[in-house]
Amino acid sequence: MTHLRSEGNAGNIQDYPYGVLSIIKHNDGLADFDILDLAVSQDKLPDVERILTAKLHEFRPDILGISVMFDNAYFSIAPIIELTKRVSPSTLVVCGGPAVSPIAKKILQNQPELDAVCFSEGEIPFHDLLMSEDLFTAVEEHPSWVSRKDISSKTGPQKRLLNNLDHVIDIDYSLIDVFQYDRKVSFNPLDSRYLDDLRAFPIVTSRGCPFKCSFCWHSGENDRSMRYAGVDELIAHVANIVDLYGANCLIFYDDMLLLARDRAKEIFRRLAPFNLRIELPNGLSPTYMDEELVALMYAAGVRSVRIAVESGDEWVIRNLVNKPMKIAHVQPVIDALRKYNIWVIAFIVVGLPGETDVHRQTTRDKIIEWGIDLCSISVASPIKGSLLYEQCLTEGYIDPNAEFLVSGFLFGENVINTKEFTAEYISEAAYLMNLDVNFVNAYRLQTGDYAAADSYFQYITRTYQNHAFGHYCLAIAKANLGQRDGAEFHWSEASRISSSDPVWAGYFDHFGIVFDDAFDDFMRSAVLGKHPGACLPVDNFAHVSA
Repeated sequence: MTHLRSEGNAGNIQDYPYGVLSIIKHNDGLADFDILDLAVSQDKLPDVERILTAKLHEFRPDILGISVMFDNAYFSIAPIIELTKRVSPSTLVVCGGPAVSPIAKKILQNQPELDAVCFSEGEIPFHDLLMSEDLFTAVEEHPSWVSRKDISSKTGPQKRLLNNLDHVIDIDYSLIDVFQYDRKVSFNPLDSRYLDDLRAFPIVTSRGCPFKCSFCWHSGENDRSMRYAGVDELIAHVANIVDLYGANCLIFYDDMLLLARDRAKEIFRRLAPFNLRIELPNGLSPTYMDEELVALMYAAGVRSVRIAVESGDEWVIRNLVNKPMKIAHVQPVIDALRKYNIWVIAFIVVGLPGETDVHRQTTRDKIIEWGIDLCSISVASPIKGSLLYEQCLTEGYIDPNAEFLVSGFLFGENVINTKEFTAEYISEAAYLMNLDVNFVNAYRLQTGDYAAADSYFQYITRTYQNHAFGHYCLAIAKANLGQRDGAEFHWSEASRISSSDPVWAGYFDHFGIVFDDAFDDFMRSAVLGKHPGACLPVDNFAHVSA
């Protein structure tokens, strides 16, 4: 079972259950497998209970495994465990995934009917389980399965890692209906390929990371090994999914795709003949990018790149993020991406304990200087298993009892309160930076690429209909494209929202944007590039009182 939903902000994660399929691929022939993916089949608990009850009677599983990829799925597993034990008490119920693996003992304490939690990767632990004579004894004796007898143990579990990824790279999608999934890719105003008939498939060609970025869930462990699938095997898999399913988009989920740069270049070189759309949702390190690689990526089908810069301040990167990257690496990479008109997204993290307003102002200024199309600005979140999580627990920055409450912290939610700042202060600072660099000083507006800006801000106002800054920036783009009627409509929308919502009014006031003048005055200033707020050295991190 995979991708469980919960009440509240769990959302609908419609991604193929890649990790589950990889476990099945590695253990092909050792058991009969069945996948129940609740993200595509059901969204209400009574439906889940009805379908699961029927499945338990029909399939009669010896093992029921629950994949818990994200914190927001964790709150759903209790009724699944309870129902399974009630309908099929002899079934071994286990769970695994990044949301539960780092705190397996706490999970078992919180879920009294759960039998075991898989620590780290699941392919080999499941193989050993399937080869055992007694399942319940096996999870108690295996070093990678955390069972109830391990709760009071002072020794931690041990990882059993799959070293040869060639065995699992050719994922078998016959166990799911790939056409049932409503796949989406991130909006890119420079790329509309295949959106009307998107057939996107995930792929993981390497595992591991040699670094210990403080906010990453890998950082709490000492394993820095990297493991790879062969390029020949990878290309053969791509050929298979193109032939079988008409794949036209490949989504790489490698954490460190570019670390072995020559291998990465060979991958992109050999993907070019497939004419695919290539998506890279995980952040790429500028340290390993050069112009030759960028050219090969573009030829393979890459039209947007996310670079994991995290901060524009060298001290923060070295001492708080703990990342081996130099600020000097960033600009040459962005220049190379610009040469191929690739949409550039930067990952930025604010609110790490020890960061100051001055550091955040430096980051803001660097973003403007670099010329980033879009910044994904996140507040530092204490992900379980990360060094940041341990630091926050040790220093009392988070409530140690909050993690199992529905209102407890989820990925991307700011809950860190230090002596220097509150969670609310950092959340406000992050949002002000977002309005600053992604709207008021948006790169495509500042450089006069109004067509790209128009496309992007249309997307924003479609997605968030009352986003006042989205309407304001769209009015600027349309004014410069000579679309007076459209500009007046969106300027009026921005004015209307501002006048009716004191929060938006406070944000506009923060950037010196007023709607006292007539629309014709706005048109003249917008066309002259003198719209208020742009590139003003404002204090981006002062509270807005609205």
